[in-house]
Amino acid sequence: MALGRATSGRRAVSLEEGAVPGGARCPACEAPLFVWVETDGWGMREDQVIDRCENCGLAVPRDAVPSAEQAAAALLRETNGSATVGFRTPNAASVQAWFGAENWAAFRPGESELLPSPRAAELLLGKRGLRVTAIRHLAAPGMASMWQTLLNLLTFHRNFAPEALAGRLRPSGGKGRAAYAIDVIVTVLAAIPTAMLAVLIEGGAVLAKRGGVIEVSAEREPADPAI
Repeated sequence: MALGRATSGRRAVSLEEGAVPGGARCPACEAPLFVWVETDGWGMREDQVIDRCENCGLAVPRDAVPSAEQAAAALLRETNGSATVGFRTPNAASVQAWFGAENWAAFRPGESELLPSPRAAELLLGKRGLRVTAIRHLAAPGMASMWQTLLNLLTFHRNFAPEALAGRLRPSGGKGRAAYAIDVIVTVLAAIPTAMLAVLIEGGAVLAKRGGVIEVSAEREPADPAI
């Protein structure tokens, strides 16, 4: 008896066929973008729609899709334009992005809207004449992000502890005050167990090259002497 999933009567649908006509395109590979997560709840910037490219893995808020030039500039914003560049960025193709979804700690107020995968970063840098020479999956920053992602699964507010400590999040009246108090209790009680779990999960993710934070190194392509 043959085993497997039956495919008779089913037609595969391409990304182009499944896309919304006139919808936004990925700045890295120009494939159509699709809804990844929709969030609503308590806290700053909780209500948003995040689109994702199913081809290269890049993720970006629907209302802030950049051009290819803007996206490449966002990745290189902290570099000095030298022949060799390096930067850190959240990895949209990571384990924590996959299971955290709208609770992924990388969705932070005031930080980059663009969330690339290793493939998307390579494509965007290529548009600037840069060739990726190395991609490192960083254990310590990734574990910290995984820890916050796990806490986000338990709290009303996204990234509650860092936002509260920074003074950007304050208790308000009614349900807001109750949610704030509950988040304080949950964060204190769950801090150590989630930290231990974060080390185990992210450690495996780094070994599998699916870490939550990557460091990208690139160098400028040499000019063609024939030109």
